[in-house]
Order: sequence, then C-alpha cells, then structure tokens
Amino acid sequence: MTDPQILPFDVPAAVDEVIRSRRTSLQVDPDDPVPDELIARLVELATWAPNHKRTWPWRFTVITGAARHRLGEALAMVAPDLGVPPEKAAKLRTKYARSPAVVLVWVRVDPSPLRAKEDRDAVAAAVQNLLLAATSFGLGNYWATVPEVLEDGVRRFAHVGDDHDLVALVYLGWPTATAPAPPRPEPEVTWFDG
Repeated sequence: MTDPQILPFDVPAAVDEVIRSRRTSLQVDPDDPVPDELIARLVELATWAPNHKRTWPWRFTVITGAARHRLGEALAMVAPDLGVPPEKAAKLRTKYARSPAVVLVWVRVDPSPLRAKEDRDAVAAAVQNLLLAATSFGLGNYWATVPEVLEDGVRRFAHVGDDHDLVALVYLGWPTATAPAPPRPEPEVTWFDG
C-alpha cells in the first residue's frame, strides 16, 4: 500500500469530489470538440471496471463530427416504419448532435443467461467509470438510452452484430452551465454484525 504521507494530494477526497460532482447534463457546447486522445483515454479507463470471469464484454463506438448527423438521419429514415410518431422521428435528425461526442457502449451478449447478466453489469460499471473519468477531466456527460425499436438501426449504423446490445449512449462535451445536485434520499442499509 502507498504511504499516505507521500501522496501529492488527498486521493480519497479527490475521488469523493468526482463522485459527488458528476452530473447528468446536456448543457454542453455541441461545437467545441473533445480531443480524440481524451475520448480514447476515457474509453480505456472504462475498461478497468470489474468483470467477472474476465470476459471483456464491452465494445465502444465513438461518433463525432458529421457522423452525429448521419446517425440521426439514418434513424429518422427508419423510425416512421417502426411506429415512431412523426414529431419524434423528426427530432432524431438533430438529437445526436447535441454534444460534440457520442459514445455508444455495447455488451457482447453471452448465450448463458447468468453470464449475460454478469457481463451487462460489468458494462454498466464501465459506463460509470467513463462518466467519472469524464467528470474528472471537466467534461459534461449524459447517460442516455435509445428506444428499443431503434436499437437495430443504431446497431447497423455502428456495424455491430446482433450479438451485441446497447447499454448506453453517452453524450460528452465541454459544459456551458453547471447543473445543480439533485437531492438524494438516505440509503436504506441493513447491518448485520456477529
């Protein structure tokens, strides 16, 4: 263990601060790009999540620049045939351009139901690592999902096979405002001792 006397700063306090300051917010500048090197670092940090049996089930698709509009257009084209109301289908054209970077986080679906559940949990932990790392670098972030009816369209756009499910669509960008902390209830904890 590292001697706490030689640490350059208070690591537990820094971790506490990052966890408590992370916000779900789309108040970002969509035209101020996030460097590719930073996104690559965030993705690499995501993969340090706990992963039972070391299956490494995550896969990432990074969408920036004009590709954000192409994703929206591709989904807007198929949405009406899938029963998406016209007003929601029209919004898809600009929805993914709300931030300069969008990271799709996938899980490779194992045929074993138990392994599939454990792998999905590991990918969710990887998403949290990504969000916390983004916060530590000063990025705003937002964990979103895609309506299930559109997931095949996203899968085709990203060239991801049917053996993967989308766990998260993460918007990343430089904040334009500070989101307030929502109130949190006290955790329900049952303690057993002895």
